[in-house]
Amino acid sequence: MNFKDIYSPPYKTDDMGLYIKSANNVTSFTIAANNPKEEADNIVAVLNGTGGKKYKHLMLYGGHKIVTSNASVLITRGLGHLLGIEGMTLEEAYKTQDEFIEWTMKQLQE
Repeated sequence: MNFKDIYSPPYKTDDMGLYIKSANNVTSFTIAANNPKEEADNIVAVLNGTGGKKYKHLMLYGGHKIVTSNASVLITRGLGHLLGIEGMTLEEAYKTQDEFIEWTMKQLQE
């Protein structure tokens, strides 16, 4: 199964900008930022290919947190969905999530 089967575009954000969800309503990221709505809207635009500003520097922290050049943090979500709803093994779920993180970082990197 490809990560885009689970974390499928187009992505959307909630009203406060705290979460980014996939088209099939899987919570993909939690945002920690000074202005989460603005940051989430930018990230969604970049991931959807509709605009937004890419980041000069990204860092992966703790295996599932993406830190941007302006100190915003995207905490990757969906592991419970992969295990519970999709019925993946822990190894399959981590592999799927890692592929999604890698793709996300490539999209967001300037």
